[in-house]
Amino acid sequence: MARQAQVVWLIVAALLFGSYHNHVTAQQDVVIGHAISLQEQLARAHRENTRLLAMYNHIVHHRPPRILQDKTSDVQMEFPSGTEDKACIGGPQSLDGVVAAVVIITFNRPAYLQKHLESVLSVHRRHPEHRERFPLFVSQDGTPAHEGVANMSKSYASQGIRYMHHLELEPPKTLTKKENKAYYRIANHYKFIMETFFDCFKYPRLILLEDDMELAPDFFTYFEATAPLLDSDPSLYCVSSWNDHGLEKFVSDPLQLQRSDFFPGLGWMLTNAVWQDVKGLWPHAYWDDWMRLSAVRKGRQCIRPEICRNFNFGERGSSKGQFFKKFLQYTRLNDVDVDWMHTDLSYLEARRYEEDMNATLAAALKQSDVTLAKMASGDVLLEYDSQEHYEKITGQLQMLREWKDGIPRGAYRGVVTVRQGNARIFIAPSSKFKPPDPNAVKSAVKTDSTGALVRKRDRKAAMGLSHVAT
Repeated sequence: MARQAQVVWLIVAALLFGSYHNHVTAQQDVVIGHAISLQEQLARAHRENTRLLAMYNHIVHHRPPRILQDKTSDVQMEFPSGTEDKACIGGPQSLDGVVAAVVIITFNRPAYLQKHLESVLSVHRRHPEHRERFPLFVSQDGTPAHEGVANMSKSYASQGIRYMHHLELEPPKTLTKKENKAYYRIANHYKFIMETFFDCFKYPRLILLEDDMELAPDFFTYFEATAPLLDSDPSLYCVSSWNDHGLEKFVSDPLQLQRSDFFPGLGWMLTNAVWQDVKGLWPHAYWDDWMRLSAVRKGRQCIRPEICRNFNFGERGSSKGQFFKKFLQYTRLNDVDVDWMHTDLSYLEARRYEEDMNATLAAALKQSDVTLAKMASGDVLLEYDSQEHYEKITGQLQMLREWKDGIPRGAYRGVVTVRQGNARIFIAPSSKFKPPDPNAVKSAVKTDSTGALVRKRDRKAAMGLSHVAT
C-alpha cells in the first residue's frame, strides 16, 4: 500500500515538474521574442539614421553657395557703358541697410586689380552684413576698355562685384601741349562715377578705391562707425583711410583718428550732400588738387587714421610712382581689427577736438632742435615761421614736405603730428608764422622728390637731395 502511494506521488511530481518546465519554456520564448523584436527595431532605426545622414551630407556638400546666389539673382551685375554729363546708365538702387556704395576705379592693370579685389573681398567677407551695407562695384576707364581688366572684373560677378565702364566720346583737350591727358581722363571718370552713384543711383555715401590698394581688416567697420559723424557734422568734408605721414616710424596707435584740413584722397568716403555742393564746378583735370583748394573745401575738414587703413602698392600708374620709393612703400598698414562700432569717437567733434589740440600744444615740451625732439619722451612742440622753415624741419625728420594751397599735407590748423621713438612731435606754426606768398609758390613751379618747393636760389642744391625714408 505504501509502495503504491509512493508511486502515485512520483507520478504527481513528474506531472507538476513537466507543467512548470513548460511554463518556463513558454516564458523564455516570450522574452526571446521580445529581444529579437527589439534588435530588429534597432537595426531599422540604424538603417534610417544612416539614410538620413547620407541625405544631410549630400545636401551640405552639393548645395549652391547661399550668399553668392539668391542675393545677386535679382540684381543687375553689369551696366551699359556710359559717360559723364549724359543719360544715367541705371536708376535708383536698393538702399536697404546700405552704409555706402564702394567703387573700385580701374583702367589697364589686370594684375593690380586682381590683387586688390582679393584684398577687398577678404575684408568684405569678415562680416556677412557687409554685403548689404557696402555693395561693391568696379568702374573701368578707357575706350576701348582694356580686355584683360574687363574680363577680370566680370569674373567676380558671382562674388557680388558689379561692373560698369566709362566711355570716352572724344579725347580731352589739354590747356598745354605738355600736359598728360591721363589727368583729364581721370577727372572725367571720377565725374561719371559721382553722377552715376549720387545723381542716378541715389546712394547717400560713396567710398572710392583705386585698384592698387590693400585693405586693413577693419576697413569697412571704420567707415561704418564714422559715417554718422560725416552726416551730422557740416564742418566735415570726407573720411579717409589714408595718412600722408603714415610711415612705419611715424605711427603707433591703431585707435587714434585725427581731423585734417588737407584732403587725403586714397580710399575715402564722401556724402551725396558734398557732391551736390562741388559738382557744378568739377574740374577738367587734377581733380584731387582741386578738392584741396580752399575755395572748394570752404573750411571743411576730413577725418583720417593715424595708421593707414589701406596700403598703396601701385608703383606703376599715371603719376609714375611719385613719392613711392621714398615714402609710400614704407607706409604701415593697420593689422588690428578694431571694434569701431563700440569705440567712443566723440573727441572728433569739431569744438572739442580744437580745444583738446590747443591744450595739448600748450602742455607740450617746446623744442627748437629736431635731434633733441626725436630723443625726447611725451609730447614735443616744434614751431615753424614759414613754409620754408617747415620744409627744413620736416626735411630733418625725413618726411613728405609738400603743401597744397597753403596747407601742409596731413595738417590740422597748420599742425602736423608724427611719432618718433617715445616722442609725439607736433610741428606747428608759431606766432610769427607768415602764410606762403601765392606768387612765390607759383614762381617756384617745381617740387623736389620730397614735395618741397624748388626755389630759384636753391634749385641746384635741391636736385641733389637723396635721403630715403626708412
